[in-house]
Amino acid sequence: MRNILTISGLLFSTLMLAQDSLLTSETQRISLKQEKYNPLLPPNTYQNTDNPNYWKNKMPNKSYWQQDIYYNIKAKIDEETDIISATEQLTYTNNSPDALDIVYFHLYQNAFQPDSYLDELQSQNGKNPKYGKYEEKKLGTIIEEMTVDGVSVKTELDNTILKVYLPKILKKNMSITFDIKFKTYFDNGDVRRRMTVFNSWGYKHYNGVHWYPRICVYDAKFGWTKDQHLGKEFYGNFGAFDVELDFSSDFVVEATGFLLNRDEVLPKELREKLDIKNFKDKTWNSMPSVITPYKKGERKIWKFHAENVHDFAFTADPTYRIGEVKWKDKTCYSLVQEPHAIKWQNAAKFGSECLRVFSEDFGMYVYHKVIVADARSGMEYPMITLDGGSDPGYRDLLAHEIGHMWFFGQVGNNETYRALLDEGFTQFLTAWAMIKIDGEYMNEFKSDNEWAKRFDKPVRAIDSEIYNAYIYDATKFNDPIISTHSDGFNGALRHGGGYRHVYYKTAAMLYNLQYVLGDKLFLDAMQHYFETWKIAHPYNEDFRNTIIQYTKVDLNWFFDQWLESTKRIDYSVKVKKNVVTFKRKSRMEMPIDFRVIANNGETYDYHIPNNWFIKETNATILPKWHGWDLIHPEYSTIIDIPSGINKVIIDPTNRLADAYMPDNNSKINTTFSFDHQLSRYPDWKNYEIKYRPDVWWNNYDGIKAGLNLNGGYMNHHHLSDATIWFNTGILQKDSISDHNDYDYYSYRLDYDTHLDNIILNGRLKIKAQYLAGLYTNKISIIQSNAKRKDQLSIDLISLYRTNNNYLTNNNWELREMNNRIDVNAEHKYKYSYGNGTLKLKLQSSALGSAYNYNTLSLLAKNNNRLEKLKITTRAFFQIGTGSNWAEESKLNLAGANQEEMMESKFTRAEGFIPSDYMSYGDNTSHFHAGGGLNLRGYSGYLAPALNTGGIVRAYDHNGTSGGSLNTEIDFTDYLPYSIRKNNIASYLFADAGIISSKNLTKGNYKDSFSELRTDAGIGFTYTLRKFGPLETVKPLVIRFDMPLFLNKPPGDNDQIKMRWLIGINRAL
Repeated sequence: MRNILTISGLLFSTLMLAQDSLLTSETQRISLKQEKYNPLLPPNTYQNTDNPNYWKNKMPNKSYWQQDIYYNIKAKIDEETDIISATEQLTYTNNSPDALDIVYFHLYQNAFQPDSYLDELQSQNGKNPKYGKYEEKKLGTIIEEMTVDGVSVKTELDNTILKVYLPKILKKNMSITFDIKFKTYFDNGDVRRRMTVFNSWGYKHYNGVHWYPRICVYDAKFGWTKDQHLGKEFYGNFGAFDVELDFSSDFVVEATGFLLNRDEVLPKELREKLDIKNFKDKTWNSMPSVITPYKKGERKIWKFHAENVHDFAFTADPTYRIGEVKWKDKTCYSLVQEPHAIKWQNAAKFGSECLRVFSEDFGMYVYHKVIVADARSGMEYPMITLDGGSDPGYRDLLAHEIGHMWFFGQVGNNETYRALLDEGFTQFLTAWAMIKIDGEYMNEFKSDNEWAKRFDKPVRAIDSEIYNAYIYDATKFNDPIISTHSDGFNGALRHGGGYRHVYYKTAAMLYNLQYVLGDKLFLDAMQHYFETWKIAHPYNEDFRNTIIQYTKVDLNWFFDQWLESTKRIDYSVKVKKNVVTFKRKSRMEMPIDFRVIANNGETYDYHIPNNWFIKETNATILPKWHGWDLIHPEYSTIIDIPSGINKVIIDPTNRLADAYMPDNNSKINTTFSFDHQLSRYPDWKNYEIKYRPDVWWNNYDGIKAGLNLNGGYMNHHHLSDATIWFNTGILQKDSISDHNDYDYYSYRLDYDTHLDNIILNGRLKIKAQYLAGLYTNKISIIQSNAKRKDQLSIDLISLYRTNNNYLTNNNWELREMNNRIDVNAEHKYKYSYGNGTLKLKLQSSALGSAYNYNTLSLLAKNNNRLEKLKITTRAFFQIGTGSNWAEESKLNLAGANQEEMMESKFTRAEGFIPSDYMSYGDNTSHFHAGGGLNLRGYSGYLAPALNTGGIVRAYDHNGTSGGSLNTEIDFTDYLPYSIRKNNIASYLFADAGIISSKNLTKGNYKDSFSELRTDAGIGFTYTLRKFGPLETVKPLVIRFDMPLFLNKPPGDNDQIKMRWLIGINRAL
């Protein structure tokens, strides 16, 4: 009996303790059950059992858990100081199986200051940002006080992460409350900052984002996710927010959540005055009207309540005008700065259409509203997007940011760790929405240029938003592994280093998943993924497992290729009679859809599975092609068509992201069109061939009438550029003794293609030309690193001149082979206040050459920025040896030698530049071409070197060895805008150098060089940037230099004298 009583007592005690624990941990949840779930109004009902979006009510899997938050923030935004002063009360619930003794907070705004992790990254990328007045004082977010359940706590700050030591253990299912007093500082330094303040026609505009101390996510994968903020992505806990924003009374404010006191802050009369329709005819960028005058000290408090969200953001501007359009019970509000209202009239309508499309196709939007705001940005936050631009150009931006309400806002992945699950999915939604709302083709700005209108072609939305960018890099083997930390893309800033492909490659992956699964199963699977993981935190493995489990299709081969590798799709097709052969040229495997077009025009569709799964399709199913990497790279099938096969096209829907599309057609995908010289993205579906007339003139050939053909694929494969001219003799120079003594034709052939299959980032270039009496043949092999910072090239060059009449300075030997091997090494670098290039070059005469010479040269060029000054420096040094030199290849004292001048149409033959401007003699002339030692003041001067008896022993206008230092200080930014707007620039320059014509030895090198020559002066340039409607013609820079000082002047020995010369392009 005693044992029974003892056991009974123990059981009773245990039950009571358990009940106490249950009451303690579930008090909040039980109390919430007393209120019906309502996400629009206080109190907080996020954790209610009747909240269909709460994770406990819809667990993605049996072992899943996530933490809960509830923020109550009261903030005052001071429009005079740009400081937020606020209090924050955060209730944090530990749903994990772990007991916590520390927590971590994000203080994102601390990234934008000296000595931060982001500042170090800027420095490593050669940036030296200028910080704002608060930033330079390291004022981002400052915690003034913090307590936990009323107890002061110890904290430890590491830039953007604050570690907080809890006064007691936070056990499973328990909650604690943080009370925080803090300040956050707006600023606008050089580093791009999403939380910003800017001048909006004389008014302050505020974008309040990541502005409060935000507790880090504690999840099952990482525990505490405490990544330092480097300017990219974010990750937050789901829960609820009550926020009060205290602004000056003239501001119009919107934010995450339901506006509780709308009638108070936006009464009906004021709302009517602010309506966007009132400003539909207002001139773009004209000054805004004043609707609510600013009165210092007069305030409004805007109160917002939000549930099922993981962040809170706001935007505020006195010039905001409001539009709104409802779809079902959802409202899209547009906020536009009044001067932009004329081109934002349809923003709310377009936004509501995005809500409809995404809700109908991927899952119902759980919130009551979405904001599209004219905020000079392009970012997403729960229920609010900060945008920019104007219609129709802003449509893809609005679609993208609203798409984030699904993937980021509702499906809250860890975007810092793997940005593809939100950015990539949203890029996919962008194309999806554009197609569903505007149709297959983009609704773009219409050019006023009649020339452009003539050649305008519609651009497919799927290409503009996804395939153009993805294929552009994939065809170069330059697409990264996208399953990479957002800060792990080669340490690059913003979208560099391959980071952009978390957008484009991921979006292409999703369209290719649709191609693999079939339209219906794909969409069903995506809806299932959204429904499973909305208001929860999935990782990559959750997405792929959810899709695989729902479809019951083994897709691991697919996701491994797309997410975890740099494999790419590359198939080709050939037809021989009735045998169709496909070849997998790269490592990624895919099923193949193809269409046969018969000789009579009829079409037949076929599907080749790559495993046991067969998608729903109307095509004829062929035996599977089970092959990967080196296994079964080819597949042949017999297709019997009564009228015979005309051609076979792989994937006529153009979803298969093949990295080289021309051979996806048995007759090669090719276009042939006029080269309109307009800037257009290359066509990823075709090899493009273009033609145009090419007309030039010089004194000897007269008018040169030619035809240019150029072609290539994605500016990377098989680039060709060929021109043939028929020289007419019309408008020849009158002084020519024999007007028939010119070449009747000229030609130039250039071919450039990659060697990626042999060596990545390698290229082969071939040049063959006959111009201005010179045959030039050149073969180059070039190898670069992935970032194009380092390059090594080997050139095989042959020069052979048959006619000297084209040259002003006739010292080029006729019918002598100048054959040479050039080896070039180049390194580009950046530093905090500029960038530079280092070039090392070795030249050596080659087999069959009539000459024998060798050179080794080093060039270092640096571009520096000091306040508004642009300072360019050039250091050049060359050592030359040889017994028989080609005059055209010698080092020139003043500028480019004759070989280099053959590269420019302006200088290869006498014509546009008067001959007396380019000639050499006892005095300086008036034309300069950059190159050589670059002592521009000595252009055209033979620079005689005299012996002790005053007799000329040598002419130093050219030589074999030499060195120089050149500097230009560009002060254009200090010139009045009235000058700068006309494309005029100005600079000071100074050049100094020495030269030698001797073969240098250890014994004579000290006495072999000329005396130092220097010049200095001022220069101006005019840049002709536009050539009528032609957009791709390179700008023409016309230079006018005045070398006012020469330390060794010719003739009259006046060191300071008015001298002038002209040039094409800058000297340095």
